[in-house]
Amino acid sequence: MAISSILPRKTMRNRTRQQSMAARHGYDQKPEKTSGGELVSSFMCSPETAAEEFEISKKIYARITGRSQSKQHDIIMYRMIQSFKPGEISPEEANRIGYELAMKFTKGQHQFVVSTHVDKAHIHTHIEFNSTNLNCDGKFQNVKNSAFLLRKLNDELCRAHGLSVIENPKPRAKTQKETAAARYGSSFKERLRQTIDRVLPGCRSYAEFLARMRGEGYEIKEGKLLSFRAPGQERFTRSSRLGDAYTRDALRARCTNRGGRSARTKPPVFHSGRKVNLLIDIQAKMAAGKGAGYERWAKVFNLKEAAKTLNFLTENGLTDYDELAARAEQAGSRFDEVSRRIKQLEARMTEIAQLKTHIINYSKTRAVYAAYKKSRHKKEFFAEHRDEIAKHEAAKKAFDALNGQPIPKAAQLSKQYAALLAEKQAQYDEYRALRRKMVEYQTAKQNVDRILGLEPREPEQQREAKPER
Repeated sequence: MAISSILPRKTMRNRTRQQSMAARHGYDQKPEKTSGGELVSSFMCSPETAAEEFEISKKIYARITGRSQSKQHDIIMYRMIQSFKPGEISPEEANRIGYELAMKFTKGQHQFVVSTHVDKAHIHTHIEFNSTNLNCDGKFQNVKNSAFLLRKLNDELCRAHGLSVIENPKPRAKTQKETAAARYGSSFKERLRQTIDRVLPGCRSYAEFLARMRGEGYEIKEGKLLSFRAPGQERFTRSSRLGDAYTRDALRARCTNRGGRSARTKPPVFHSGRKVNLLIDIQAKMAAGKGAGYERWAKVFNLKEAAKTLNFLTENGLTDYDELAARAEQAGSRFDEVSRRIKQLEARMTEIAQLKTHIINYSKTRAVYAAYKKSRHKKEFFAEHRDEIAKHEAAKKAFDALNGQPIPKAAQLSKQYAALLAEKQAQYDEYRALRRKMVEYQTAKQNVDRILGLEPREPEQQREAKPER
């Protein structure tokens, strides 16, 4: 039988993020635990430099998204452990199954290192995978049923390889924190608290606050207590559960402090330089069941965004619609061009990383393969050294694909990889700026289309008189 578990990793005390990852990789890959390092495999990274490569992807992620988290909350890696029944599996097969489990669980979207330990009575495998994905534009979402999905994949793999599984596992006792999260949905609570803090400062009345919360997708129930329910949430969350500052009376008071007669009579001020948002299709929202409060808020929102769009056009010297359309098209084309180049760089980096892995594997397995060729009992020898022989033959196949070109050295490939990575980072800087520019121009164009009535309409509407431009 095989048992699996998953654990989020954070930065260790008194260490940097990279030092923390290096320490954990170092422990997992200890020679005395992994038969001299023979029981270590990896995906899209080299085990020896996994910490550095993980760190590079996190820096690129920060540049692309502009997001960052505090050391206390940032999940830098995830560790999975797969343990096997003593005497049921060989170390080499355990490592292969661990690699397969990691690939299925991460769907090939995250770098990982698989280290099989044989220093205890039961063989077990440590899998460390990067929380940042390969595209460096997102992170692994550790949903509340991740452990269940991992166990399900683990059982499927064990059955496929003829290993035993626990048919009726005893439920693990929940911690107090887990029980509270399951009962009250603490993740939804935190998201609700953040949404309220973001929405409330711009509200001038309690009714406007509720309308904007509905605009964020929340369902609201007002009985003895105020409650909210997010899309996908089973039960309502009482606002009083969020703290004293989130009770209905407290929220009313917070709205009053920001509103009142003076706030309603004060003329709106439109600041230039702010992000231009798309105008809301009020009619479509009303047809979807939005209330009158939402309609009032959406009209005010559209007036503000129309003013921002006008400011954007003025600041960029756009007085002609065709010129606006041309700039939006140019921004999109340039963004697509840079995106294609980044994909080309990533593809070449993948090729180099794979070739480098083959070179390292070829060197490590050369002696075993030579002995295999000389052996008079090839069937028995192959069964004992299946993994090394497979790696050696895969390396030879990769070398044959070079079509007679000399096999580069690992050091040369490392330099090429570093150069491509530097170019990729530079491209990502431009990618981010172009993306922002493209969104600005296309949003402004769509807003102008909506204001001028140039948006595509339904077939029956198309038969009506086309509004003048």
